This record gives sequence, C-alpha cells and structure tokens, in this order.
Amino acid sequence: MKTLYYIIILIIVVGCSSDRLDLYPITQPTNDTFYTSEEELEQSLNEVYRQLGIVYDATGLPDIYGEAYSDNTYIKAATGANNFFEQINEYSILTDNGLIENAWENAYKAIFICNNIIERINNTPLEINETKKNIMISQALAVRALVYFNIVRVWGKVPYVEETITPEESYAVVQTEPNEIYKNIIQDLNTSKPYLPEAYDANNVGRITKYGVSAILAKIYLTLGNNPAAKSELEFIINSNRYSLDANEDGTINIEDYMYLFLPETKNCKASILEIQYSSGINANNASHQTTYSPFEFDFHLPGQALTFRGEGFNTPTEDLVAEFEENDPRIEISVAKGYINLGSGNFVNYPYTLKFYDPNFNNPGQNFEIIRYADILLMYAEITNDPTYLNMVRERVGLPLYGTPDYPTSKYPDLKLAIEHERRIELCFEFHRFFDLVRTNRAMSVMSDKGYAINQDKLIFPIPQNEIDINPNLEQNNGYK
Repeated sequence: MKTLYYIIILIIVVGCSSDRLDLYPITQPTNDTFYTSEEELEQSLNEVYRQLGIVYDATGLPDIYGEAYSDNTYIKAATGANNFFEQINEYSILTDNGLIENAWENAYKAIFICNNIIERINNTPLEINETKKNIMISQALAVRALVYFNIVRVWGKVPYVEETITPEESYAVVQTEPNEIYKNIIQDLNTSKPYLPEAYDANNVGRITKYGVSAILAKIYLTLGNNPAAKSELEFIINSNRYSLDANEDGTINIEDYMYLFLPETKNCKASILEIQYSSGINANNASHQTTYSPFEFDFHLPGQALTFRGEGFNTPTEDLVAEFEENDPRIEISVAKGYINLGSGNFVNYPYTLKFYDPNFNNPGQNFEIIRYADILLMYAEITNDPTYLNMVRERVGLPLYGTPDYPTSKYPDLKLAIEHERRIELCFEFHRFFDLVRTNRAMSVMSDKGYAINQDKLIFPIPQNEIDINPNLEQNNGYK
C-alpha cells in the first residue's frame, strides 16, 4: 500500500541524527525543491509511466498472477536461491513469498507516485494551460486506475488510497471492499477519458489515450459482468477505425502482422491499443522479460547469436500449452521455441521458451510490452456479442480454419465460449491474460483442478504479504492463508 514509500523513509531517518532530519542535499531534487516549473511537472508525469513499466515488467503483479499462476507456464530449472516462483506455480504460496511482496510494493509505489503528481498538478501555483493541466492529471488518474484494477483482482479487499498521507496516517489505513474500489476506478477512468486525446504527437507517443481508457474500462466491465457497458467501450474503439490487425500497415492482414508485433524495433503500431515503453541501450529503461523467461542454462543463446547468456528460467511453456496449438498454427513459431543448439557440442537442447520478447540486444533489451492489443479487443467483443465474426478475424489473420466451418476443431471446442477461451489462450499467451481470463469466466477452478493443480476457492486470490500485516495490524489476511 502507499504506506510502503513512507515506511522506507521512516527506516532511513531513524538511523540518522535528529539534527539532520529536515535537511536535503541541495543537489538532490525532492518534493520541496522540485515541481517548480511546467517542465518539471511533465518530467514527474514521465515517472508515472516508468512505474507502470515496473509493474508490467517480468515478475511484476500481472505476470506472476496472469501467467505464472496459470496452466501456461512452469519452472523447468531455476536458481535455487528461493522457491518463491515454485510456490506460485504449485499453488502452495506462503505469506512471506518474496515475489508477491515485491509485486505489492511496486504496485503501491506506482499508486503513491500517481497520487503525488495528481496533487502537485492540482495545487501548483504555476500558470498552466487548463487543457494541458487536465490532460496531465487524466493520464495519472488512468494509470492509477489500471494499477488498482490489477491489485483488486489479485488480492481482493485491499487498501485504497487516493491522496498522499504521512507515515503516522499510513498505520491507520484499512482495506476497502472490492466493489468500492471498482466504483472508484471506473469513476477515475470516466473522469479522465473526455480530457485525453485520441492520439499524441511523435514526442509523446505511448501515453494513454481515450481509446486506452476505453480498453481498460471494457476489461473492468467484462470482469464485473456488465456486458452492455463493456460492449459500448469496445465499439468506441472498433468504430474509431484507428486500430487494425494490419500491424505493419502493408494493406494485407496475415501472419506477418502477428510476427511484426513482437519484433524488437516495432513500437506502438496500429494493432496495439496500450503498451509499455521500454528502450534498449545502457542506462535506458530496459525490459527484463527476455532474460527472466530464457532458459536457466549456461550454454543458452538466442537464435542467430553466438554469445551465450543465462536466463532465469521462469515462465517456461508447459506441454499443455504447446499441445493446445492447432496443427499448422504459425503463431507457435514465435510463441514457443522448442529449444536451442548447444554451440559446443552441436546437440539440440530440449528446453522450450518464448520468443515473444526476442531482442538481439539481450544485455540491454528495449522491446515494448503490449498491455492491450486490438486482437484482445476483437476477442472480447466476440465474447460479449456471441458473434464469431470477430473471433474469425483473429483466426483468418493467421490462416486457420474459421469457427463454424467444417475444418474447425469443433470436437475440442464445441461452443463459441470455449472457442474464444482457446483463441485467447493461444493468441495472448505470455502476455499476462490467461489466469485473469479463467477467473473472470469462472473457469479457473474447473480448468486448473482437471489438470491436477491443487487449487481451491481461497487460492483464486493471493495472500496479503505478511510483512505488510506486521507493519499495519489493521490489515486482515485473505481466507486460506496463515
């Protein structure tokens, strides 16, 4: 929760002499010395997006719940320093799990920074154009809502704070019921949407637009079962004609457009609604997905590379996921690499991993991460309308038999809902959607238990980190965790 930021400060100052508590290094910008110009306010807004990038980086909250907690991934081999990731994979989570605690801290740090910049812009004595001011605040509101959307889905009843508070006040924070949190974030998104532009200039590309807000709202409404509201938001996006499955804009929609999405140099294309902005190079805002998900082997190397680097071995594709790809589905080529060649022995090493985050600059990768793609929008719309047309648009793009035709695998997916579930799993694998989808459709218990996972109702949400409860005894642990 937001208390984390202040708790860190409190720990620091306790170790200092009392006569220096109110001093800041004159070269270090702080809340008291920053925000003195419009440029500095804009720089602080950039930090909001950087924090969102941390939340959506590897082992962030959407990853460990949406992907690692699902039937898409497992641990083949990883560092033995701890078993935090294995706990998540195996539904045996302890309340002191370090990955979950770190995800909580990063999510609430992002919330704190959003709250801080909203207050700073609202209360600035600077004369800023009102339109620009509203756009800046609306971006922070939308990012805060997106982070809270992840938080409430993962932990349920959690602290909801929308203003900056003191360390002392933080100890009195209690949890808010999920329905109240959803009400608040929907209100924030609806407040921000009218002020946000349809697109940005080249210097600001990647910031959240009104269509990005609609995409988040659609997911929220779908999660809450409000299909008419979700349908309206999805139609707003579809009818805008700003987005298309023609990612490379060559006038033809085919498998090349799917591959284009995951090239290291392609960013913010027409097939993407909202994505995290990473950059390659030293001292840049790098992404860690590729390293985290690459094989935990000393001799591993990426395709076409002679240099080896050892990944961390997380999110290895399961055999079950690989088996779900239909015969001749070309998406498997980039979704799952079957292994690699040991350059010393020339032998093939059977160690699957995903190529969706491929970047030859593996030491400082900068491939963007798509939070919501246009294919996701179409599949949600198919789900709401029960119209296979939108499902078939996604399948036709990769040359697969259309739903409703004789060659479609109806024996495996006998109705439209199962067909959409299957398509979402394949199309969006490793993009943090799978377990969120299963929970949203009330399919998590049946799907996961049928595959041998030790799941129960309590395990549909994560435990509140024990460290947070130790700090703030007002917090209550989720059912099923001690």
